[in-house]
Amino acid sequence: MERRHRSPNGLRNAALLLGAASALAGCAGAGAGAGRDSFDGYRAFPDSPADMQARIDARDLHGATQAYLWSMATATVLAWEEANLMVADYHDLVTYITPEDKRDIITANATTPYAVAFADLSRTDGMVEIVVPAGPVGGLVNDGQMRSVVDLGLAGPDRGKGGKYLILAPGVEEPANHDADFVVHSKSNLLFTGFRVLAGDDEQRDALFRAYKLNAIGRPSTTRVVPIGDAAYRGCNLRGMDHWRELHAFMQREVYGPEDAMALAFLKRLGIEQGKPFTPDARQTRILLEAEREGFDMSVAHSAAREMDDMLKHATFYAGTNWTNPLTVTNLYSTIDRRGVMELDVRNSWAHEAITMSEGMTAETPGVGSKYVAAYRDADGNYFNSAYSYELVVPPDAPVEQFWSLTAYNATTRAMVYTDRKDVSSRHDLYVNEDGSTPVYVSAHPETMPHPQNCIDISGQGDIFFYFRCYAPTLAYFAKTWQLPDIRRIE
Repeated sequence: MERRHRSPNGLRNAALLLGAASALAGCAGAGAGAGRDSFDGYRAFPDSPADMQARIDARDLHGATQAYLWSMATATVLAWEEANLMVADYHDLVTYITPEDKRDIITANATTPYAVAFADLSRTDGMVEIVVPAGPVGGLVNDGQMRSVVDLGLAGPDRGKGGKYLILAPGVEEPANHDADFVVHSKSNLLFTGFRVLAGDDEQRDALFRAYKLNAIGRPSTTRVVPIGDAAYRGCNLRGMDHWRELHAFMQREVYGPEDAMALAFLKRLGIEQGKPFTPDARQTRILLEAEREGFDMSVAHSAAREMDDMLKHATFYAGTNWTNPLTVTNLYSTIDRRGVMELDVRNSWAHEAITMSEGMTAETPGVGSKYVAAYRDADGNYFNSAYSYELVVPPDAPVEQFWSLTAYNATTRAMVYTDRKDVSSRHDLYVNEDGSTPVYVSAHPETMPHPQNCIDISGQGDIFFYFRCYAPTLAYFAKTWQLPDIRRIE
């Protein structure tokens, strides 16, 4: 298989840019006279050099915010790389089994064990081999920008029968004498690979983990299976200047292509480029700090206000509700869609609150994998907050062959809420109404709910949001003949 491949200064700056835009618009007048008239009142040269500098600062700020949105996927991947390397090395498989293991992974589920490994192709002559065991596993390989490289296991070309994958760095030719079953190229040096065991007991799970191998081509595997244990890792992006320092350091070991050119140009203006040290002056530091703050706010909006955004409105899943599809990227293998347009906002919307993407996550195949929808606002349109209690009535005959779950997340860290009860699942011993529907409660005071065993504890979490997951979804999920109602606030 081969895949080819709003500070006052900010407001003033915006006003200056609008003035410049108005002037440019005048050039589109019907005739010379009309063009001249449209410049009435505009001054090309401001009163002082400081005002001209403000125009340059505005350019740099707006470019930096867009570069921030582009870089969020990398920041998310690097957080998990750092976590793995706290307890293991490249090519080792680090396991995250319990909810406590997954405590800081963004939008992790509370039920399915994760196993994750990293490789850096710049360390292995541009080639690595991955041996995927046969069995009920779903896996993937993503690159350093969270672009899909290839699916593994049931959703991959081995179709659950196992096999050996050869992953090549950009520009590296396929060697003549390999024994891989599948060959693919990555667009970056950094590789994130992970898989989940979708069935079986703990003994079968552990055997599949041990059978997974990742190594440089022609060398014996040194892959170890290492539990994350009680390592105090971070699961999300860094803030402030640390975000930019991490990005600069990553760029020094990476490969970039034409689809990255615009973002790299924005970063170069502020001293972030390959092959050069990052030593920002006071002006650059001020702009980068403001861009990081504004970019983070934009990322929150991309996730929590999809229905308000013309670029993201299509993400609404059940018409007339606040449930959205958080992953609507159309080209998993590139930041550019099939029409040649960068999917900047859609990718940022996903990368802000989740990690990895694959064919298996987007394919509409009944009975395979899991699907999920997200909610950030209640039935009255208010954002969720732990100061209130809520109820979701899950209709009978949920469209699943396995089970469903509702999980609550802290909106700041995007990790599961930091309480003892993070989710409610049909696998739990729940109260079920006579009509077959299941009431699920969300409250900082579970003991006050009608059926406490059906309640997620959100005490002390502040702003929150939810994912509703369907494991092995049936046709009714994709056809939307079964629909979730909105989550409503209760007294």
